[in-house]
Amino acid sequence: MTSPRRVVITGMGTVNAVTAGGAQALASALGARQSGIRPVRAFDVSGLPSRLAAEVAEGVLEGLVDRSVARRLSRLCRLTVAACRLSVQDAGIDGGPALGLVVGTEQGDFRSSEEFAAGFLRRGVAGLSPMIFPGTVMNAMAAAAAIDVGARGPTVTVNQATVAGDLAVARAAALIRSGQADAVIAGGVDEICPSVYRRLVELRALSPMGGALPEGCRPGALDHNGPVLGEGATFLVLEDMETAGARGATLYAEVKGALWGNIPAAPHTAPARRRDGRSPVLGLLSRLGVPPERLAACYGSGNGDPALDDWEAALLAAELPPALLPPRSLAPLFGQHGGLGALRVGAAGLEASRGDGAPALVHGLARGGCRTAIVVSRPA
Repeated sequence: MTSPRRVVITGMGTVNAVTAGGAQALASALGARQSGIRPVRAFDVSGLPSRLAAEVAEGVLEGLVDRSVARRLSRLCRLTVAACRLSVQDAGIDGGPALGLVVGTEQGDFRSSEEFAAGFLRRGVAGLSPMIFPGTVMNAMAAAAAIDVGARGPTVTVNQATVAGDLAVARAAALIRSGQADAVIAGGVDEICPSVYRRLVELRALSPMGGALPEGCRPGALDHNGPVLGEGATFLVLEDMETAGARGATLYAEVKGALWGNIPAAPHTAPARRRDGRSPVLGLLSRLGVPPERLAACYGSGNGDPALDDWEAALLAAELPPALLPPRSLAPLFGQHGGLGALRVGAAGLEASRGDGAPALVHGLARGGCRTAIVVSRPA
């Protein structure tokens, strides 16, 4: 009987408002705890009640993607390509048919869609640009990155608010365990689109959500009053442990398991009193034989949205010991965006690898009830 495949993290690549680089850059940013949230610089926010974001400087991106490649890609695709390149370089892995890619995104490429539609409104059919159209489809980022790094295995795009990156990592681990790929680059990406930012402010979906309290990202705090948007891309290289060991790869952490599911709830709601009868957290810990008390840390998806923060806190309070609560949030450092889930898994993996072998939990919850659980530990 063949033993189940074990999945390890062998590479990390990130481009965000705080740093850009591989595992060492991420570890340094996490240790420094300096937030990338600043007043918005890329476009005019005067007159808006929300004026903060965690933006990626254009100079950083220009230094990561050469001009000949950048000229044919949207900004969102450039972010994806840059982070995937960094993760592959960090892992020291080559492309090929056994290398897959899973991209998570909350919003996709709104800038390209807006520009494509504007061309039609200005000039009719003659204004529809074949150069811009590829960016309007949700899998454009995955296609651009797969071509760039030579990932010719399964390529998947997942689209989900708040937990897009978590879902991407979970799906990647499943692809490796099932034997559909030996290695998968997995993570998430989003950019701040001025039109989307302004519409979210109008909907009171960003801090301060129409209230009188100061704007800011304060997950779980008594004065939390909405998320602050961030942007960037973070990708991890997940790999079959035996394959990674054979090529002498650095093993940052092991992905012991991942589960995802849905709590029945209306779309875009976060009912704090709704419980989870089929909790992926309890299901995964039971499957792995890990009692909740054995966990060293819990990273959560709280982002300052009061309804979401409170729902996550209520769910985890019923499932985890008090010592693990409140869950750690990275949103105050990097802002809410599709790369945040992979950042959480990377942070948990780096922490678990330095500890006594106790695993760490990465929990995700989105409005609408999508829920994820990922357990990482030091490779044994």
